[in-house]
Amino acid sequence: MNKLMQGIERFWKDEEGAETVEWVLVCALIIAGFLAAYTPLSGAIGTLFDDIVTHLTGAATPPG
Repeated sequence: MNKLMQGIERFWKDEEGAETVEWVLVCALIIAGFLAAYTPLSGAIGTLFDDIVTHLTGAATPPG
């Protein structure tokens, strides 16, 4: 039982992986921000490309 408590205490005091966890959290927040911005922007970008294609298609057809 004493070895178990020593192991738990050693694990609790070990800070070796703390920086890695912090970087993972920072990356996760950045990715979450991109995903949150992607949804509204994807609709606007899709509409923009549709408008461009419509204008280009209309310009390419000869009158008549």
